[in-house]
Amino acid sequence: MVDEIQQIKKEIALNNVMIFIGTSVSIYTTNGEQEFSHWKGLIHDGLQRCHKSSWISDKDFEDFIIKFESNTAEVADYLHAADLIKCCFKKASDAYKLWLMETVGKLSIKKPELIEAIGELGCPILTTNYDALLEEILDKKPLTWNKYYTENIDNLLEVLRNYILHIYGYFEEPDTVIFNSDDYNRISEKQFGLPNLRALMERKKLLLIGYGADMSDPNFSNLLKWIYRLTNHKSLSIYKLVTSNRNKTFNKTSDISFLENIKELPYGYSLNDLLHFIKNLKSFPPLIHESLSFTDKQEIVRKKYLNYLIHEYGHVSIFGYSNSNMSLPLQSVYVELKFDPTHPSIKAMKTLEINEEFKRKLISPYFFNQNERQKLNRAILERNICNPETIYRDFMIDQWLNVFLNNKNIFTEDEAIAIQNKVNQLKQSILEKNNLKEVKQFRIQQVYKEFKHFIILGHPGSGKTTLSKWVVTNMAKQCLGEKNMLFDNTNDNKEKIPILIPIWKYVDQLKENQQKKTLLQFIYENSTFNSTFFQDEERKLLSSFLIESLIHGNLLIIFEGLDEVPVHVDRSDLMKEINALLEQGIDYDVKSNKLIYSVYQQKEINNTQNPTIGNRFIVTSRIEGNYFEEINFYIPRLTIEDMSNDTLKLFCHSYMECIKNTSFETGRIDQYTADQLYNNITKNKDIFQLAINPQLASIIVAVYDQYKDKLPEKR
Repeated sequence: MVDEIQQIKKEIALNNVMIFIGTSVSIYTTNGEQEFSHWKGLIHDGLQRCHKSSWISDKDFEDFIIKFESNTAEVADYLHAADLIKCCFKKASDAYKLWLMETVGKLSIKKPELIEAIGELGCPILTTNYDALLEEILDKKPLTWNKYYTENIDNLLEVLRNYILHIYGYFEEPDTVIFNSDDYNRISEKQFGLPNLRALMERKKLLLIGYGADMSDPNFSNLLKWIYRLTNHKSLSIYKLVTSNRNKTFNKTSDISFLENIKELPYGYSLNDLLHFIKNLKSFPPLIHESLSFTDKQEIVRKKYLNYLIHEYGHVSIFGYSNSNMSLPLQSVYVELKFDPTHPSIKAMKTLEINEEFKRKLISPYFFNQNERQKLNRAILERNICNPETIYRDFMIDQWLNVFLNNKNIFTEDEAIAIQNKVNQLKQSILEKNNLKEVKQFRIQQVYKEFKHFIILGHPGSGKTTLSKWVVTNMAKQCLGEKNMLFDNTNDNKEKIPILIPIWKYVDQLKENQQKKTLLQFIYENSTFNSTFFQDEERKLLSSFLIESLIHGNLLIIFEGLDEVPVHVDRSDLMKEINALLEQGIDYDVKSNKLIYSVYQQKEINNTQNPTIGNRFIVTSRIEGNYFEEINFYIPRLTIEDMSNDTLKLFCHSYMECIKNTSFETGRIDQYTADQLYNNITKNKDIFQLAINPQLASIIVAVYDQYKDKLPEKR
């Protein structure tokens, strides 16, 4: 919901919205003192007048009133009453016109502030109301649907802003008022002669203010049908302001495919809340209009910033290589890691229990058959790993089990598959029994596509920082329209401007700076961390651009290393700020000229239908310490898995090829055998169990190269 509010604010600021006004606005403006300020009240008044004039029998009048007051009436019932009322008024000359003048025409303004707030949004206004309240308060002219059709009014937005377009007619022109069934049929015939209005509505976002909760509200029901027919059943972008305490109850006879396009924005519990909500929608225009004056300069700085990210984060270092660190291109050595979406805190509670049960069943005399036991014992003796306390742990590691069963001198392919299936089925049954059923693994591309925000967890050296750099550089390339590994298509319009914030740098400035910056302020002021790559003027332009991007919801922000906050530092304020960024939108306060958090919250963040809307956040942290537990519960926790056999093999090959190319450039010529490195690693269980950790694997690669294709016997 927060993201949709930010989106409609942005569209209003960019003049991309048309507003439709319903009867609740008239009810508020008249302070609810005149029942004919809304259509149902007008029907009720018409029935009373017809009954007093003896045009309607006592029984018919009573039947209508009972049905309306019991809330069982549907749209057809109200239209039936309207047909009867209009038919009765035809019995007296000008009775229908006089009735409209004495009811709708006599509405008095008691509270103009809601309409004033709507007018300040600066959008074209259409209404289904018959009254003149909008014209009187906003000093505009009425324009009826038939004049718009017959007089070919200029369709420019600047011209339409001078009018209030009454799509259901205006009380001073009774022939234009759409009141009963015949009237609705009449406007249906004319609507296809409104190509300009149709084209305008197809280009703009439609904002519905003051309409009832469901399809049983005649105003809302008939408006939807009118829009639907006018636009030839096209899918439009529609936002509807609704009260916060109601259930979604669309009528079954409505067109569901059309209704699914309506984004409902709860504004509160009363029309006073609606007033506050409307005023809040105006927070973006001043900032956006100001930023348009230096768009060209911002575009230059934007591209420079994106290239800076690629240059700054596009390499990884191998520690311990010779006497200095070796820097390798990230894209050349990066291998895809997989993520286990099972919440680690749940796993931790069950780990000991699961391990004990797995051990007990695995070493029982009935789990493997005699042939399998004999061959497993032979393989264990051959690898000299006969410690019974560690055997079951080795079998828990899929990668080592694969290496173990890959001994072609002992196991046939069918035997290896049979043993592996038995072990996997045992693990699966234990996990299911403990409510830890294994779920599908994700690659980072899938994670980014499926989840709006997420937390990446991993043990030391599991690749969290490297992954953060990889996401930032690939997103930067996407923003520049360059081929990358995060998106399949460079024309995808779902890219976000990336920012990488090491949490420790934010915490450090809290200690050093007497005027402490909020995390929100730190994001747009410290994206380059005083890099000499930028001049002072460029930093100011970049900061303005990032402020605008924050408001528009166009940023991807990665908080890297949540666990690196020192133990003595109070984390509570930091966690509150992170949760505020996740749960609330960003507003611009015109009076203070600064960004603030929106008053609207969305706790169940992961329920969002479209993860691409709004700013996105990724948090990385070590699993150890549970530093992430205070972050909103609905944010998915994804644990980086150890490298699989295939991934480790690719990792070795990528690193060795890259080192080979680097060595050639420095004049060193050696023969590199990447596959041999993987084979050497798998010969030593202790080294293998280190190598499935990406950081330790990179060190092993460096050691292997430095010692000329050899690995130490001991870890």
